[in-house]
Amino acid sequence: MLTVIAAFKKNDLQPLFDALSPDIVWKATAPRELFRFGGTHRGMAGMKEYTALLCSRYSFVRFEPKTITAQGDQIWGLFEAEALHSPSGKYVTTDVSIRWTVKDGKITEHQGIWDTAGVLLQQGDITAAA
Repeated sequence: MLTVIAAFKKNDLQPLFDALSPDIVWKATAPRELFRFGGTHRGMAGMKEYTALLCSRYSFVRFEPKTITAQGDQIWGLFEAEALHSPSGKYVTTDVSIRWTVKDGKITEHQGIWDTAGVLLQQGDITAAA
């Protein structure tokens, strides 16, 4: 997980693609209406679409692990992320929780969870209630 995340921070996606099972199920917990890369993406074609959509809007400048744990075929990580939101020119920060299922050395399932409302606030897409 650390190797893939370190490369991802440098916008090097090849280690991620190399670590994926061909039948990967990648779940980005975010509403598609607000985050074009949200939802479930399947297989390598789905991952190419996901990463293209994500990277067209965000450039990560920090993706630091807070904790990583593994048990059986499950790997969990909590990360502090910071990215430049290209459309607004604003930097956004959020904690990201990632769960991977790994079989035969390849990631077969991913679930990413983060504070979508907090990111939308930071980008200026929504305002806080008074």
